[in-house]
Amino acid sequence: MKKQLFAIGMALLVAGCAKQSDYECKFTLNGETHLTFNFTNVDTPKSFAFFYNQSFPGGQHQYIFSVEHDTTIEYTLQLNHPAEAICYCRSNNLSFNMFLVQNEPLIANYDMANDSIWFVGFTKPICEHLSCNPTWLYEDYDEDASCFAKIDKAYLSKQNFLDSAYTAGLLPKWFYDLQTENLLYNKIELKENYASHFGYVDNFRKENPIRESKYYWLDSYTSYLFMYRDPKFDSVIYQPTSRDVFFNCTQNNLDTIKAHLSENIASFYTAARLSVFVNFLRRAKSVSEYEQENEYLNKLLAANSSRVKDTATLNYIVNEQKNIYNDLITRNTLKPGDKAPNFYLKNLDDKSVSLSDFAGKLVLLNFWDTHCSACISSIPKNALVEKFGKQGFELVNICLDNAPDVWRKIISDHHPLGEQLICKGQWEKNLRDKYMISSRPHFVLVDRNGLIIDSHVKGDSLETYIERNISLK
Repeated sequence: MKKQLFAIGMALLVAGCAKQSDYECKFTLNGETHLTFNFTNVDTPKSFAFFYNQSFPGGQHQYIFSVEHDTTIEYTLQLNHPAEAICYCRSNNLSFNMFLVQNEPLIANYDMANDSIWFVGFTKPICEHLSCNPTWLYEDYDEDASCFAKIDKAYLSKQNFLDSAYTAGLLPKWFYDLQTENLLYNKIELKENYASHFGYVDNFRKENPIRESKYYWLDSYTSYLFMYRDPKFDSVIYQPTSRDVFFNCTQNNLDTIKAHLSENIASFYTAARLSVFVNFLRRAKSVSEYEQENEYLNKLLAANSSRVKDTATLNYIVNEQKNIYNDLITRNTLKPGDKAPNFYLKNLDDKSVSLSDFAGKLVLLNFWDTHCSACISSIPKNALVEKFGKQGFELVNICLDNAPDVWRKIISDHHPLGEQLICKGQWEKNLRDKYMISSRPHFVLVDRNGLIIDSHVKGDSLETYIERNISLK
């Protein structure tokens, strides 16, 4: 096994040296790379995590794993542009940096007995450089005017180290150019954070006008561009705040920078900001959460999609918007045989009614709301009650929105049969989430034992479904 790893490592090293001089840094949608960890001399179990950032789709990729014995762990990673990754041992806080590029596998060998790390692959010399001098200016500085000089000093130290390594032939030209740009925008953004804290961020931004970068897809560059926004957002944007504030800040930022960038950079940056809201969709655990987040993304798309000239990135956003929703529905949908979620809702007499009150009956739940004309026209399913009511069938019409006066008027006008219930308090959200209600009317058929028969019955299939299940006990 060790001989095989050595042979693979040598092959990667030779191939990497041949490619170093003509490698081109670029953004490639749907790119990827392969990362291998080899752990040796493991005496006690340890927990690890590694992460890296991408500007599109904007966000951090993080992986957590445990090592209990000598082992090899492999990952195929989504990587749309070169990125610095950090791996750290959560047990002893030891960390090391790696540099990932598309389609170039990297092997990280970790001898845990000696806490020694060495790399094999195309970016081996870069990883060794970063292990001595990571890119980011992580230091915490005193919150006074001296911090700016300290940031400049730290920046110059890192740039001088980079210059020396490049002059000595330890780093390729493409990485030197990329890292020089990376350091510059990291420094500007860090100083801007302190300027914001001290209350003269507006002057700072005037002294540092928006500039374009060859590496417009760098995470540091997109973060740098995001700092150009109305100062009124500075005190709240990084605090726990409503999505309204973040949405308004994002739109303000896009409006601010659009006149200062070439079309291709403005196009990419706009897509990058929109993709942040796609990540918010991914965090949704229910349909109602998804719909709340999706409202903001739709507003941003309506206002800014014409600025995204690259149809591939725009299509990615729109397709992900649909895919996340479909995955959410598939993951959380009630399946046949699942216990139907119970409820306690008020009827026309203001008495509490629960689903369990209908035990022993075949129950059709009809979820509707007072704003939906299709719902209102579908409420009088009287023919179903008249046909199956004496056979143990119950129609339960549940109004989702808490508008009792409108609800009562609609019922008075349309004279529907069955039980009439309305959601109050948190019941609308609870039932939308539990029954995965994304459109209205929404029909659910529940058997005599309170188990789901179908959680998404089509309106034109209701009579067939009921007839098929009415005789089942």
